[in-house]
Amino acid sequence: MPASHSAYATLPVSTLPSFESGSWIEKTFLRHARTAVLYALKTGITTGELEVIEPSGTMHKFGMPVKDSKACGTRRAVLHINNERFWVRVYLSYDVGFSEAYMAAECDSPDLKEVLNLFIDNRRKMSSFSTFFHRIYKASIVLQHLFSHSRTLSIANVAGYDASNELYAAFLSEEMQYSCPIWSDSEGGVCGDLHGHRSPGDLEAAQITKIAYILRKARLQAGGRLLEIGSGWGSVAIAAAKLGCTVDTLTLSIEQKQLAEKRIRDAGFASQITVHFMDYRDMPPHFEGAFDACVSLEMLEAVGLEYMPSYVAKIDWALKDTDAVAVLTATTYPENIHTRYQGQNFIRKFHWPHTILSSALSLAQSFCTSPKGRFCVDSIEDFGIHYPRCLREWGRRLEENWTSDLIESLQKRYPELKDPYKLEMFRRKWHYMFLYMETAYSRVWLSCVCWTLARSGSPAEICA
Repeated sequence: MPASHSAYATLPVSTLPSFESGSWIEKTFLRHARTAVLYALKTGITTGELEVIEPSGTMHKFGMPVKDSKACGTRRAVLHINNERFWVRVYLSYDVGFSEAYMAAECDSPDLKEVLNLFIDNRRKMSSFSTFFHRIYKASIVLQHLFSHSRTLSIANVAGYDASNELYAAFLSEEMQYSCPIWSDSEGGVCGDLHGHRSPGDLEAAQITKIAYILRKARLQAGGRLLEIGSGWGSVAIAAAKLGCTVDTLTLSIEQKQLAEKRIRDAGFASQITVHFMDYRDMPPHFEGAFDACVSLEMLEAVGLEYMPSYVAKIDWALKDTDAVAVLTATTYPENIHTRYQGQNFIRKFHWPHTILSSALSLAQSFCTSPKGRFCVDSIEDFGIHYPRCLREWGRRLEENWTSDLIESLQKRYPELKDPYKLEMFRRKWHYMFLYMETAYSRVWLSCVCWTLARSGSPAEICA
């Protein structure tokens, strides 16, 4: 495995400015950062209440006192500062700095999700966090994201999937599907786990439901040929093969390719499924016009907006001219906050480098305008409501399976994790991700959209 993948998987928190310990410069900078962050909290927290407790025991309260914890807009969150470096991280890089402070155990909370929700409640009044340093940092990262989706960089952008198959197996469902499921009434629906319905196999059932739904949307039948862009660990390809289809599936993850091929062989479908280590832009000539359907689940976030026309054109090129369908899912921004200029955040830095999100309508427009008249919108569906429970379940499973065997496998792969501090930072990174994304989806800061695009004049059902 390339060394860069190892470095990415265990990427440490940012190195802070180095001053002589105890020097006047260090004390002055720290005091300035602390004052600036406290001022930003004082002016920014107007809905709900945030209690901040410093290492010395000094307590600060921001916002309005909470009288009814069940009333709308009356959250109460507590944040413990364990190390003064917290102030510097937040001062220099705001939300990314906060996530790094949590990873480094420089802050903690009895209910971190409430802290994140409180910041969303007050996000429009947090302008004081946008310091000169943060604005410069944000602008530089925006430029990086705009030019980070070439063939050369595309493998690095999916390096997170090479972190460790053992790690993903510790929290994913049995078929290793790393995307949004569809919870049915049989599993208690999207909030079943919050009401005492959490049974072994619930997540597996919800993922099977989602895969079957996607293949129905793709209108696949026995004898059909499927192109999959983004193999995962082979679950969609195997399900399509069970329907009697042949599948060509593309991935840029060596780890996923190796395990997917093993799972395909074990399932008895090696003759029907080919896993290609290949960028979608490098599909061979014989793929032209060869496929009845294309499925791509939560992969196009890594395409980049500047390459979206190429992505659409390659799918158009690979599909048959008639009766062909593309089914895509992806995390999206709502239309009102979507922009091509997307800055740094915790997810882009530590999990999915240079992720750029579409919106529901912008992606549909790309398919309907780039190959003019070649596709029409069959449906646009929002699966976002199904993601929070999934993220809670992933978090619980990783916690339950954070065993000595898993730790040993990670340390063997990444010797730097033998340092207890770095191992804990690694664990907290994943814990924070599950909470961070659960909060974002539950508040519709993010969503997960499913687009079905069909060749013009190809009805889903013959009704005439």
